[in-house]
Amino acid sequence: MSRVIDNEVYLQGTLLELVELDVISNVAEWSLNMPKVRHHTLLFFVKTRGQLQIEQDEVHILGGRTLILLLPGENAETLNLSGNDSSLIYKLEFDLFRIAENTSIRKVYDRELSFPKRGLLQVDLLVFQRKMQLLASAYGSSSVREHLRQQYVYELLEMILKDQPELPTVPKDADASLQLTIQYMQDAYHMDIHLDKLAGIAGMHPAYYSQRFKQKMNKTPIEFLTQVRMNKAKEMLLLSTPKIRDVAGLVGYRDEFYFSRRFKESSGYAPTQYSYERISNIVSLSYPYTDHLLTLGIIPSAAQFYHESQISQVSKSLRLPFHATDAWEISRQAFLDAEPSLIVCKENVVLKAREHIGDIAPIISIPWTTLDVFDHLEEIGQLVGRRHKAKEWIQLHTYKAEQARKRIRKTFGSPTLAICRMTNKGLRLYGARNVGHIFYRSLQLTPPSRIAREMNKHREGTRFNWLAVTPEEMSQYESDYIIFLYPAGQDAAKLRQQMTTDPVWLSYPSIRQGRYFFLQWEEWMVYAPQSIEQLLNQAVSLLTGTND
Repeated sequence: MSRVIDNEVYLQGTLLELVELDVISNVAEWSLNMPKVRHHTLLFFVKTRGQLQIEQDEVHILGGRTLILLLPGENAETLNLSGNDSSLIYKLEFDLFRIAENTSIRKVYDRELSFPKRGLLQVDLLVFQRKMQLLASAYGSSSVREHLRQQYVYELLEMILKDQPELPTVPKDADASLQLTIQYMQDAYHMDIHLDKLAGIAGMHPAYYSQRFKQKMNKTPIEFLTQVRMNKAKEMLLLSTPKIRDVAGLVGYRDEFYFSRRFKESSGYAPTQYSYERISNIVSLSYPYTDHLLTLGIIPSAAQFYHESQISQVSKSLRLPFHATDAWEISRQAFLDAEPSLIVCKENVVLKAREHIGDIAPIISIPWTTLDVFDHLEEIGQLVGRRHKAKEWIQLHTYKAEQARKRIRKTFGSPTLAICRMTNKGLRLYGARNVGHIFYRSLQLTPPSRIAREMNKHREGTRFNWLAVTPEEMSQYESDYIIFLYPAGQDAAKLRQQMTTDPVWLSYPSIRQGRYFFLQWEEWMVYAPQSIEQLLNQAVSLLTGTND
């Protein structure tokens, strides 16, 4: 006999047995082929792309975080999985048992083969990942008792069974109340959202809430929600080739045909045609990615520029924060005026971007530290339909770097070289990113051995950027030459005088022998194709003593 159990009390009276937890980091070499799933199986994909075939349905894994639950008896197979150094897959298997007989003499439990939810799941995936990490730590520790591991699994299941995200506390300020509803729509766009619910979050009468929202955002709440959903759908279509019904469900539409009509009204294209259309009016929220677009022959309609010389007559320069921690003070109107079809940014600013302009255009974040400059160029090239241009630039740069290395070896040899940036907070020794790319990758000079060991822990040009050191510790990073990068506003002559009279610095052989260079950091900091090409020529002139 089937039992209907409310989600909120579904886990009451159940026993849970944790069967196995695997954490897979080598995504490319892992696959799943289960003709018949034996246990309840949670698959949590982090920064992984591909597909999962469940029975006759195909679920797309889109590169961010994807959570899927398989039930006992289902068939499942992974297809075309790919990822990078930060990709992870958590595979959690467990069994549930529900009490079937409870008398004074005995208790009998039956194994539960169903679950209220299955397939692709919608939860707060960032919080879910943190809880999964906690479970993984406890699972690998012999000091953690089994009931605590089970408690962590129960918490994960409770998150899955929760139908709606918690409604935030309503602040007294009207604008802050409106902002709460904007954040709620950004987080819960895939759910059933009505005007009454939004007004309730804001603590306002629906008619008054709708009026205040339109005054603030120049569109009704439902128009805003629709645009958020359409932009989320565009992001999925740009990053993969999912089925339209899957996209519709992921952005909150049960009827794929209704979704397709709304999508065409919003974009002018059917969902099946959208990814094949050439994107115009691209906005860049990152000056390195602006450089990438220009390298690919694309002039953004608006962008953050580092050099004024890059600004085109058809581009609007955006006053954006240089760091994710800086305040976001630019107005929405600047983006509305640009009429973007696509917004690109680093992953560290994507949350701010979605909060402020998530309804204006699809926002694609390109990972920064886990990819190198060549990866960035190819990712953006793929996104805008110019990957061939990216490959051409990489091939040409490789040739230019090879010619530059030949010149360097003739006059400069193959010495070891340390790259030291002088900041208000102390000294930083760089690896093969930023300015280090030019000297360590393009010119293939040798870093100090301890820096080389740090670089070798990661794929070339990724993750490791710099180490903080003190002048006293510099002797541990001895090299034949040192490049000092100092901030604008400091006097290089004074720095040289201080260094050549300081006993600590004079204990370093390259300082005593005058084998060092001073460069301004601001001129050498941009980690992007056009800047690298220009700086490569300057590096050759610097090390060969020429003025080419």
